[in-house]
Amino acid sequence: MYMNDLLLAEGIYVKRSKGSFGTGSTSRECTIESLWYPYRAENGVVELFPVMDNLQRVLGIKQKITAEVFKEEYSLKDNSRDIYLHLKKSLPK
Repeated sequence: MYMNDLLLAEGIYVKRSKGSFGTGSTSRECTIESLWYPYRAENGVVELFPVMDNLQRVLGIKQKITAEVFKEEYSLKDNSRDIYLHLKKSLPK
């Protein structure tokens, strides 16, 4: 799907964030993955909805980020087009 100059595939996107658990000697670094449904992109801003871990539902919490941040921090989840199309039916138009 084209959204202005940003080309978004019909699929679920993954954001990977660095984090840490514990303190002191028990502290460990980890990577946290969250799943996102791209809803709209206009004027250099991408609107996303978080997707439940079981890929069955989109949460009604909209996040807006710049297209530049989206390009840097989000990647397309492999083989997620069918999930995207299923979730699309449940969203407001």
